[in-house]
Amino acid sequence: MNALPFEPATGWPEEVAALAARCSFPGPGRPLACAVSGGPDSLALLVLAVAAGCRVTAIHVDHGLRPGSAAEADVVAVAAARLGAEFRGEQVAIADGPNLEARARRARFAVMPDDVATGHTMDDQAETVLCNLLRGAGLDGLGGMSPGVRHPLLGLRRSETASVCRSMGLEPVRDPSNDDPRHLRNRVRNELLPLCEQIARRDPVPVLARQADLLRDEASFLGVLASEAVPDPTDARALRDAPLALARRAVRGWLTPADGRTDRHPPSAAEVARVLDVASGGSVAAQIAGGRRVRRSASRLAIEGESDKVPPVKTERAASPVPSWVPAEVGEPVVTAEALSARVAELGAAITADYATEAPLLVGVLKGAMIFMSDLARAIDLPVDVDFMAVSSYGSATRTSGVVRIVKDLDADLAGRHVLVVEDIIDSGLTLNYLRRYLQARRPASLEVCALLVKEGEQRVPLDLRYVGFKIPSEFVVGYGLDVDERYRNLRSVHLYRPDPRRS
Repeated sequence: MNALPFEPATGWPEEVAALAARCSFPGPGRPLACAVSGGPDSLALLVLAVAAGCRVTAIHVDHGLRPGSAAEADVVAVAAARLGAEFRGEQVAIADGPNLEARARRARFAVMPDDVATGHTMDDQAETVLCNLLRGAGLDGLGGMSPGVRHPLLGLRRSETASVCRSMGLEPVRDPSNDDPRHLRNRVRNELLPLCEQIARRDPVPVLARQADLLRDEASFLGVLASEAVPDPTDARALRDAPLALARRAVRGWLTPADGRTDRHPPSAAEVARVLDVASGGSVAAQIAGGRRVRRSASRLAIEGESDKVPPVKTERAASPVPSWVPAEVGEPVVTAEALSARVAELGAAITADYATEAPLLVGVLKGAMIFMSDLARAIDLPVDVDFMAVSSYGSATRTSGVVRIVKDLDADLAGRHVLVVEDIIDSGLTLNYLRRYLQARRPASLEVCALLVKEGEQRVPLDLRYVGFKIPSEFVVGYGLDVDERYRNLRSVHLYRPDPRRS
């Protein structure tokens, strides 16, 4: 890295001073923590924040995902020292695999202050709007990031942050993950935005950023109207009588986390609809994300359970012993028979309450869900109907192939029925995503999912699971209906399965 081509006594380069004036930094002398990865945008953030007179602390987080990543912290530390800023380095452990971008982001922000400033530019804003649109976001998501101290560079383009680095003699770090097509944002950046420019024959970035500004204003206005129409979102009558758009926004605001945690997401449209159904008297209670339930009593709504009530389990030895007849590949229980019995009873009670006025058709996915389906049906105090279908995406392997095949179709007519799909385990979510579309085409009155197990960090598509039994680590498991090559389904607990590499 070259020496900085300026002396404090002579002032900042003209370009840097002009760009700093266009940013939304706090006043001179105010403290500001900046997330600085070493890329051009974050290095420009560091430079411009110092130029604006802030007392800057540059925070670098090493995810340990690339060889030599620790050296990137040195790049940031040297730049901070030359600019007169403080430096703080953090390390987090992230394993490669599905949802890497989201998991890395959660880990990164977990070790930084809530009000940390980031180097997101107008180009990032445009990408965010398109990513959120593709995920099915509403007004809030399409409004993108809000300008202010946390996102002070939203008025700048990437070309301008790169120019800041050149004018200051800073050599940014190049992150190869920015070219990885596994990440949605990279495909939007490298494929979708250039295509939009080609079709529109204009730069789409300022257009999308302007749209985000307009939609944020409209979302804010709807929020004001919703708070006036439904000042207390727990008032079921007020929700029922309010215009639907305002009732949705009131429920969304009530369910959205207010603690700033980055590992929680706003409620889905399906969750909001279920809560409004409870408010209108269509059902007594409804499951929402994180194992929580919204229940109505005496025209009031209440949230039961904390957001982490879906029981996570750890891969450590439990009380249930491993049967003597199984080989060494079958390890200790991840979920014991006792825990399974208790949780299935809880799920049955929740389903009984939610479907009290309209018993569901349970659709079991063979063969893995057969035992869970049997126990769950007996735990539901309603005259439920049952049917089965079989799909395959594993074969005899321990990893899903991603190719879904219908082995046995349903016998029942789904039209107008309330259908509850009973699944044994969700990993990538691709099979369930296919199955959902397949069944939805048969026009059921409603279609929900009850999954016994969800592997943490494996999902490649968004999930909307009404009922979840347990979250488990991302490892292969057998027992309680789950198998390897048709073996071990009859184990009473759910066990780890780690095949011996010496065996074919």
